[in-house]
Amino acid sequence: MRKIPFLVLFIFACMMMAPMGANAQKVVPFPTNAGAPTLKPIFPAGAKRGSSITLNLTGTNLAGPIKFLSSFPCKATIPTENNNGKDAAKLAVKLEIDPNAPLGFHTIRIGTAKGISNTRILCIDDLPEVLEVDTNKNKMTPQVVTLPCVVSGKIDAESNDYYKISVKAGQEVSFEVLGRRLGGSIDPQINLIDPKTMRELPKSHSNDSPGAQTDPRLRYVFQKEGDYLVEVRDVSYRGGDDFHYRLRMGDFPMATSPIPMAMKRGTKGNINFAGPAVETALPQEVVAPADPLLDSIWIAPKGKSGLTGWPVCVLLSDLTETMELEPNNDPAKANKIAIPSAITARLLEKGDLDHFSFTAKKDQRLIIEATSQDLYSPTEVYMALKDAKGAKLAETNPTGASRFDFKAPADGDYTIAVEHLHLWGGPAEIYRLSITNYEPGFDITIGGDQMALLVRHFPCLLM
Repeated sequence: MRKIPFLVLFIFACMMMAPMGANAQKVVPFPTNAGAPTLKPIFPAGAKRGSSITLNLTGTNLAGPIKFLSSFPCKATIPTENNNGKDAAKLAVKLEIDPNAPLGFHTIRIGTAKGISNTRILCIDDLPEVLEVDTNKNKMTPQVVTLPCVVSGKIDAESNDYYKISVKAGQEVSFEVLGRRLGGSIDPQINLIDPKTMRELPKSHSNDSPGAQTDPRLRYVFQKEGDYLVEVRDVSYRGGDDFHYRLRMGDFPMATSPIPMAMKRGTKGNINFAGPAVETALPQEVVAPADPLLDSIWIAPKGKSGLTGWPVCVLLSDLTETMELEPNNDPAKANKIAIPSAITARLLEKGDLDHFSFTAKKDQRLIIEATSQDLYSPTEVYMALKDAKGAKLAETNPTGASRFDFKAPADGDYTIAVEHLHLWGGPAEIYRLSITNYEPGFDITIGGDQMALLVRHFPCLLM
């Protein structure tokens, strides 16, 4: 968190509290810019890096574009033929995407003399791109695709999409749908179907996968050689313009989180991966940017097949970041952690219990926090804080954050016991535990096109 002078905070707090007085004027929200361009969902919502594509954008107030803004390196051109650039409802933009553009989710915007549009997500991938065809709405006329690939599709109401793939006996294939993560309304699910019997293959259904924000993921080993159908639909049979998806298929890892989950800015280290089908994912040497304005980077796991899975988020921090050392199931074998620092740990087995210890001075105020789902790990963390004699001083509430605002009652050693809220375990159940000295302040976060103020550790703002 960036330090802000106390005087600035005090002035800001006074401004926030000013409307509370008896003679306070009514707070008027900032007016929206009615003339600014707006973008509807993009379809297709992705492209292969190193390719040249034409984005056919739709929306409002798109006439007179003067700037194309993107979070990935590319060369953008706005053609002038066919009066392109004069229609307020549509706009064609030609892109030459850099061959080294980072894989993952990216954003685009359009700027005109009257303002800048909302953001829309465009995925940069390295799998061959396939666009769905209209005939794929029927099981009898599925769209034939060749593995590996990524299919851009759009679900209509009361309909399913079908794709035919050919596999060999024993072939392992990863299936992943980017749907809700594209920012649309779709809640996708996938099924694998034997076209000879039109029955679903055993254990081939996927809906809400851990760490995928309700999107489905599936790793499947085909027992017999032949053709099979991949079915994609919305769980409630809804559909529309913002029900688009990207179906990735091939032999690639499906990581949910990196190991470690965070890196100290300016340091170099190896990143491994947690999640389905990561056994063949190769460790990646990563240099963490020193830029204090960056809070995270995205790293794509690559398997021995040469194919890359969808990127995972690596947090950037100013703390010393370490890894858990097993065994630490017993308090006597607790990992000693310094203040301030952070550690990435994993609950490998069902009922696994991790212990960490630290030394504090009397009245020292500390923030102890476990982060998992905010970094896309599926783990639900439960923590208990104990003194040197084993007496419980605090425990987390399952309905709230896994966080302690702790003031040491005496000089001495303290222990943090961490376990899964449901006593689950597995290679994907990882979390990051941080311990820092309390500092007053607040965070300002910007999400989408709205700005929200998150008040934290600054009680003056709450007066």
